[in-house]
Amino acid sequence: MSERKEVVIIGGGIFGVNLIAKFCNAFSSTTANMHITLIEAREDFVYSPLNVRNCIEDVSDVFIKPYDRLFLKKPKLGRVICGLAVGVNQEQKIVLLQNGTEVKYDILVLATGSSFADPNNLPRSNHSDVLTYFAEKRELIENSYNIVLIGGGATGAELAAEIADRYRSKKKVTLIHSRELPLTEVYSETLRQKVLTYLLQSRVTVYLKARGTDNKDGTVTMVKAGRGKEKPTTEVLKADLVFHTMAHRPATDGFPESWKDDRGHVRVKDTLQLVDDDSIFAIGDLNDVKEVKTAGKLHYSLPVVYSNILSLVNGKKPSKVYTPPAESITLTMGKYRATGQVALPLIGPVVMPSWLLTSLQGKHINAERAVGSVGY
Repeated sequence: MSERKEVVIIGGGIFGVNLIAKFCNAFSSTTANMHITLIEAREDFVYSPLNVRNCIEDVSDVFIKPYDRLFLKKPKLGRVICGLAVGVNQEQKIVLLQNGTEVKYDILVLATGSSFADPNNLPRSNHSDVLTYFAEKRELIENSYNIVLIGGGATGAELAAEIADRYRSKKKVTLIHSRELPLTEVYSETLRQKVLTYLLQSRVTVYLKARGTDNKDGTVTMVKAGRGKEKPTTEVLKADLVFHTMAHRPATDGFPESWKDDRGHVRVKDTLQLVDDDSIFAIGDLNDVKEVKTAGKLHYSLPVVYSNILSLVNGKKPSKVYTPPAESITLTMGKYRATGQVALPLIGPVVMPSWLLTSLQGKHINAERAVGSVGY
C-alpha cells in the first residue's frame, strides 16, 4: 500500500467545504491513499450569499454552522485546524499559521476566496465575533436614515433592494454606480434593465455614470458624468451610513508574490494548478481565470480539482482542464423578488422570471442546502 498523501486545503468557504464533501461522498477505496486537513481562521462555515440578508434581519442560525460535522461520514479522512494561514514555504511544503504551527502538505489547495468591504468584511475569528459583526450592521442600518451605497454591482444592488424592501419609505436609500446600468457589461442589457427596474420600484434613488467619495463627515461627494460635451456635475449627498459595495480583491495576502499577477490573483494553468508548481491548486475567487467570480462556478471547477487531486494521489499526471462557463447570475431584489440570467445552449443568455428563482432558492437563498456540505 502506498503512503498516504497529505492534502491541505486553506479556506473553509463554499469552494473548500464542497471539495471536502465531494471526497467524503466518494467510495472509501477512492480516498484510501489520502488524508485531508482543512485550515480555516473562522470557527464556522458562513454561506456568504446570505450575508446581505443577515445585515437586515437575523438569520444567522440558518447559514452559519460549525465545522464539527465536516468529516462525519469519514472521520478518519480528515481534520479541521482553526487558525490563520500567514505563509507557505514552497520548498519545504509547509503552511505557516499565525500561532506558529506548521502544517506539512503533499498537495495544497488554495481556497481563500476574496477580501470584501462591508457588508461582507467578516472577522476571521470566533463564532461570537462573527455574530457581533452582523448585529452591529443591523443596528447601523436600523439607526440610519440616509444610506448611500457606492458601487452598483451584485452586492450593491442586492443590499440596496434588501434595505428598501425591509424599511419601505422609512429610509432614503441611494445607489451610485459608474456604469450606464447596474452590474457590468458581461451581463445582458435585459437583465441589467430588470435590476434597475426593481431598484426604482423599491424607491431606491439610483445615480448611473457617477462616482462617489465618502467624506467621512456624514456626506458623500458624487461626481456625475455630463451628457455629450457637458462637463461633469458635482453634488454633495447626506449620508448617515455609507457602504462601499465595489469590486472585491483576491484574498492572497501571505502567499508568495511570485504566485500572483499584478492584481493579486494566483496564476494557474487550465488544470487549476499553479503555473510553476503542480502540487498546488487554486480554486474560486483567488485564481486568475478570466471570469466573473461567483459561487456558482464551483459546479464547474470542483470536478476539475477533485479529479486532478486524485490523479496526483495515485501517481498520475492531472489531465482534466477547466473551461469557464457562460456567465450566469442570480440576485435577490428584496425578500420576495429575484432576477437572474442563465446561458442556454443555442439560445444564449436568458433572464429568469422572479417567481421561478424564488421558488428554486427557497426562503433563505439555498442556505439549507448549502450547509449540507458541512453536515447540517
